[in-house]
Amino acid sequence: MMIVDLIDEVDFKEKMLGVGAPVKDCQTLEEVIGSLNLWINDAPQNLSVIQSACIELEATGATILPDVHIVIKDLLALER
Repeated sequence: MMIVDLIDEVDFKEKMLGVGAPVKDCQTLEEVIGSLNLWINDAPQNLSVIQSACIELEATGATILPDVHIVIKDLLALER
């Protein structure tokens, strides 16, 4: 049996919580995106915090679920 490191929605939320983003475990991925956008609008410097966290997730080399990967790519594409 092959074991693969996997980054899913739960891992993404935990990473965002770890950097101080105002997200909740019970939120859907869509709701998390909304919370992150509000957090960025309230304090634009939060974008760099989020983007750094996304880069760290990508750098792990783990497989990222498609829905989470799209969110990460969208966040990384935002201008600072």
